[in-house]
Amino acid sequence: MRADSRKAMASDDPNVRRRINGKRPPPTNDVLPLHTLVINLDRRKDRWEGISNRLKEFQASPPLLSVHRFQATDGLTDEVPLDAVGSCWNTSRNAKFDGRQGYRADVELQMTHGERGCAMSHVRAWRTVAGRITPVLVMEDDAVPTKSFGQRLRQKLPEAEALGADVLYLGHIPGAPWRQKKKPGLYEAEYLWTTVAYVLWPHGAKKLLELLPVDEPVDNFMAWQMAQRKLFALAIVPEVVKQELPWDQASDVPHSDD
Repeated sequence: MRADSRKAMASDDPNVRRRINGKRPPPTNDVLPLHTLVINLDRRKDRWEGISNRLKEFQASPPLLSVHRFQATDGLTDEVPLDAVGSCWNTSRNAKFDGRQGYRADVELQMTHGERGCAMSHVRAWRTVAGRITPVLVMEDDAVPTKSFGQRLRQKLPEAEALGADVLYLGHIPGAPWRQKKKPGLYEAEYLWTTVAYVLWPHGAKKLLELLPVDEPVDNFMAWQMAQRKLFALAIVPEVVKQELPWDQASDVPHSDD
């Protein structure tokens, strides 16, 4: 999925905790259960039911996740400001990494309603994360945790935090070789597709917000920032979250470059 709704922008998370000047972020042990925002369209109650069932075991004692539905911006009906998300994009950046036959650089494309809604959903999530002092798991409603999800997230989250990560990808499609192995099962990324599940730290959210507007599909936008070393992205390898279906099947987000 790549879509989300913008109503209640100022109150997406009533439990936002503001950082006090001079106060250090709490140690990783204190961030559990990990605050989790699941992006879900109002019209996709079926997907909310499905992801709720898949995440139920991770909310049992001792809880790993604290799961909250995050109303998606619907690109068909909701306002998407141009200063947050553009309306067109150029394929040149993505073409450096996309090896699909016939994919061409320097093609101007209109972003679909779904792409713009998806991007706005993530921008709103970044705003929520930026107002907290602890990291947040941003997840789309077609996410499917693997059997090792709980064990490996508990292990890799503190390692990623100790390394100063801006973002930790739990699901990903690499568009380039890994930059380097940081720890066993933890790699620095150069370019990753999909936004199905990622842990974002407040400092990483602020970096992304400073780079607005999103001027291409949101996963490409995030990938380009890591490629330019403006975003320090780590990934758990192999991935611990998959998409329910392949990225180009039964999606609420038609892709402009298909």
